[in-house]
Amino acid sequence: MQDKIHWLALNLIPKVSNKYLYKLVEHFGSPQEVFSAPLKELEHVEGVPSKIAAKIKEFDKKSALKKELAQIDKHNVSIITYDDLEYPENLRSICDPPLVLYVKGEFKTQDHYSIAMVGSRRSTAYGRYTTKELAAQLSQNGITVVSGMARGIDSISHRSVIENKGRTLAVLGCGIDVVYPPENHQLMKSISEAGAVVSEFHMSTPPYAYNFPIRNRIISGLSLGVIVVEAALRSGTMITVGCALEQGREVFAVPGQISSKYSHGTHALIKQGAKLVEGVNDILEELKLPLTGLRVHSADDAETVDLNPQEKNILDVLSYDNIHIDEIIMNSQLPASKVLSILVSLEIKNCIRQSPGKFFCRID
Repeated sequence: MQDKIHWLALNLIPKVSNKYLYKLVEHFGSPQEVFSAPLKELEHVEGVPSKIAAKIKEFDKKSALKKELAQIDKHNVSIITYDDLEYPENLRSICDPPLVLYVKGEFKTQDHYSIAMVGSRRSTAYGRYTTKELAAQLSQNGITVVSGMARGIDSISHRSVIENKGRTLAVLGCGIDVVYPPENHQLMKSISEAGAVVSEFHMSTPPYAYNFPIRNRIISGLSLGVIVVEAALRSGTMITVGCALEQGREVFAVPGQISSKYSHGTHALIKQGAKLVEGVNDILEELKLPLTGLRVHSADDAETVDLNPQEKNILDVLSYDNIHIDEIIMNSQLPASKVLSILVSLEIKNCIRQSPGKFFCRID
């Protein structure tokens, strides 16, 4: 818990880029050691300006943490830090991952297979229908849908997944205790029950306009690819596409009506090489994911599922009672990242079940 507290404290330091904080953690070994280091040692870390070192030493950690922890407790929010096992592996791989994630709900291993859906806030009837259908198809194939809970395409994609009893993740451009837009209060509650609502911004952060381009890298970072349904040429949606390309994610675009300005962005993407999407198979085939029908398997199918040696090894470690992830890693003698990847595969093959708190059990 102390490690979490110090990661949280780093995240609360105002106007200090994550890239400097990660350099310091790498140099000193932990966030706690960063705070303990004398000013002169902080100033001598290569690539870290002296003014950043001064900001860290001047920061009133105790006061900031007291206020933040009170709000976290009041709103029943979970904190996941960069070095936690629960931290999403897709997001960990980007060049500037958040130090801390504020979460309502929970991540699951199956969220590794996530696709982002983004588009215009002022969507057309065609865009709304297409979004609803695609989100339903993705959720029916066991894909987690990621979006930003904004008006228009974002909210429609979340609602469609929830209606189809799938998983969805919403990334906010404000504090996790702030509902924005305000009419999405019930939707936010439903998302937290059908996946997770996520933010990197500290509690009570207002939805400032400049927050949204920052959060867009998380939407794409959590995902294997990004689907654009409708977008003007200059829009927040296109910023998300830029993030996806920088992160090496696949970009998909749904063609629209040539007379609509909300098709100009998607058509430009298709001309530039984005995969044209007419249905869910276009996405699954491009990502080479044989996931169609994931959610139709029954527990009785587990014995007939083909497992590789490492999957069999992890399955042998598990029992029909819940076992915590730490014990699984220790008993398997495999790296934590490898164990998490195998657990994703076993859960998709319906051989295991995950419970809250990172506990797993066999179900075959």
